[in-house]
Formats: sequence, structure tokens, C-alpha cells
Amino acid sequence: MSRPLTIVFLIDALGWEIAERFEFCKGLSLRRAPLGTVLGYSSAAIPSLLSGALPSEHGAWAMWRLADRSGSPFGYLRYVPKLPHALDWRARYLVRRITDRRRLIRGYYDLYEIPVHLLGRFDVSQHQDPYQPGGLSRETIFDRLQSSGVPYKMWYYRTPEVENMAALLDVVSSDATANDPDLLFLYTAELDALMHDAGIFDGAVENKLREYERFLSDVLDRGRKTGRDVSLYVLSDHGMTDVHTAFDLWGGCENKGLRVGRDYLAFFDSTMARLWCDERTRNIVADILSAAGAGRELDDQELVEHGCLFDGREYGNAILLANPGVMFVPSFMGRHKLAAMHGYDPDDRYSRGSFLTNDAAGDLPPSILDFKAYLLGRVGRVAA
Repeated sequence: MSRPLTIVFLIDALGWEIAERFEFCKGLSLRRAPLGTVLGYSSAAIPSLLSGALPSEHGAWAMWRLADRSGSPFGYLRYVPKLPHALDWRARYLVRRITDRRRLIRGYYDLYEIPVHLLGRFDVSQHQDPYQPGGLSRETIFDRLQSSGVPYKMWYYRTPEVENMAALLDVVSSDATANDPDLLFLYTAELDALMHDAGIFDGAVENKLREYERFLSDVLDRGRKTGRDVSLYVLSDHGMTDVHTAFDLWGGCENKGLRVGRDYLAFFDSTMARLWCDERTRNIVADILSAAGAGRELDDQELVEHGCLFDGREYGNAILLANPGVMFVPSFMGRHKLAAMHGYDPDDRYSRGSFLTNDAAGDLPPSILDFKAYLLGRVGRVAA
């Protein structure tokens, strides 16, 4: 028999509740369990999954943080005045083209609807690509594979999902050679995008999961035909929650006479508001949120427990989190409510991800923080 083959299929936002509702991969007889996540979005969860480290350890939490003394790739925008919305949109398009041409940011980022006159105050948390060796400040799965001389192939968001899946199947189906990869890693974000638009239990979500089931069944069948012992690991970085309420925290601050960029600085994300402000402003904003029953401010102890307290307060000196199912609208992410969102309390049932495998040995990893050690312990030729 040829060398064993390890396959990782990372499905963004495949929550445990979703996998169970649609009995995802039940027919493939895979062992399954919920998978804990970290506070934040994929910008925090993916680096934590790949490195086994908390956001406060690897440094990447939200996609955007306060620019430090070294400046921001958008620093030239610091003196741009506040623009009308239509002109702001056109300006962001131009800024994106300039930024990409200068190639100062190699990881994933998006300008969303961040006001251009505020962009110069912020910087992205990841200038490098965490899916590439050397992409994080902490060692990742890919760093260890490279240093151990383990051949692998990886596909992700830079190419379409359908092309990536076909390429993986081609590798699994090919005749064995001495240069065969020991590990295949495929990441997809299409389910995440679908659920943002349709909700987590929509029929389109079930259809997408059935498509993934057929793909995984094909992977295992082709592996058997080529004589390779295939170990399959299917997991997600976090879950997803249906949105039932849109809450205008930004507008509530405006109604109190607080102007972002003048009285305080803030990054209004879809489920978190991160502020740089004085104590008075902090209390006003926290009161607006709590009085509406829409969320709460996280204290430092909670941030420590979640691994999201940063000494430099580059992600804010006040962190306000929406309750599950509440979305801040408008925000720097957009002006309309989505059908579903993530980035809520990681202890909420819908925040949990999923883990499935045909590997019968040992306990399954309880959290994305445990996946790196779990996986590397199962890949041959990985140095300790």
C-alpha cells in the first residue's frame, strides 16, 4: 500500500447546530463532535486554528486595528474630509486598487464600508498570509510541514471552490509516485457567504452540504481505488447564527451628540463595536447598548479569558459585543441586515464549529486551538 494520505477540508462557518440539523455526512459514518472557537471572526479563528494559539498570542484578532507608530498603508488618507456616501464608495474602490498595486498587504482584507476619512487611522491586523509559511508570528501547521519536509498541497479562497475541489480530486486519483503529497488542505468560504444571504437552515444550505457530502464520498472512493489509506478531517473555524434584530448603535451615539472621528474613535463591526475613547464616552455607549438589551461591554477579565486582551489596546480600550442574533446596522461592514452572522459569544451554542473524521483513534479535539497538535500528531514525518 502507498503512503497514507491526510486530507483536511476546512468549511468556513459550518456550525455544529447546522451540521446536526442536516445530518451532514451521517452516511459516511464519520466520527463527529462540536468544536469550540475563539471570540471574533475568521480573522481571529483561522490564525488560532492554524497556530494553536490565542489571538493575544499570535496578534491577529479583528481584521482591523488601530495603526501603530510605524504607520498605516492608508496613512495618506488621514487628511481626507468626510465624504458623501456615494463619493465615499468610489473613493474606497480607488483606495483598494492603489493598495493592491503597492502589494503592502498579502493576506486577505476588505475595505467594506469603512469611512475613507477614518481609514488612515487604522491598519489591517495581518499584512502576511497565514496560509503560507511565515505568515503568522507563531508557528503554523504549514510552517511545521515545511520545516519537517512533509510534502503538501493547499487550496483556498484565492481560487474558486469548484476548481479547488476538482484539483484535490485529481491529486487523490493520480497514480502514486515518490513525490506524492502526504497532506492535502482545502479551505472554502462559500457556505459562509451563502448563509449570510439565506440564513442557516435554508434549503440552499442543505443543498450545499449535500454537494460537499458527494465530494467527500468521491474523495474516499478514489483514495481506496488508488490504494492510499485516506484520513479525512472535516472542520470549521466557527459557527453561524440567524439574525433577528438590527440595532443602530452608531446612530444611538450620534443621537447623544457623539461624532466618531471627532469625539472618539471607533470601529463598528457587525457584532462588535471597538472604541478608543475616554471613560465618559465609554459609559454612554455601553448604556445605549445595555438599555436596549442588545448586548454588553466586555470587561478585561472576560477578554483575558477569551485570549483577546492586548496590552497596547490596539483593538480598542472598550469592547462592546452584541447578543446572539443582534447585528449592528449600519456599521463599517455595511448598511443592511444580513440573514445570518457570526462573531458572537464563543460559548453560545450556535458559535460552535464542527469536527468530523474517519480517524478512529483517540479523542477528538475539543477546540480549534487543539487542532494543530491533533493533526500534526497524525501526519507521518512531522518533527516534534
